[in-house]
Amino acid sequence: MALDKSALLAIFAPKIIDQDVPGVGAVRLRELSAPEVSDLREACKTEAQKADFGFLLVVASVVDDTGAPTFATADLPALRASAQSRIGELVSAVMAVNGFSVKEDAAKN
Repeated sequence: MALDKSALLAIFAPKIIDQDVPGVGAVRLRELSAPEVSDLREACKTEAQKADFGFLLVVASVVDDTGAPTFATADLPALRASAQSRIGELVSAVMAVNGFSVKEDAAKN
């Protein structure tokens, strides 16, 4: 039996996922909606903006126990200055949760 519309919409609804990120620990990640991802892509047109795409995904996706954002755009300088070995793991986790292939994205840049 095929799923009905309400079942499909429930499956498609963004969720909050607790994920263990290597070198970081347990992090709560919010799946972004299609319009949110589209807005982030639209905001990343220049090369400098494209370099921040992963960090902007972190800002948009990492949430606390109540679902409120952990980071703000004002945290971008601190995120950029983070150790690549750990922030890279977090960026990879956020990209994976939001349906991006890390390998494909790296090949594009």
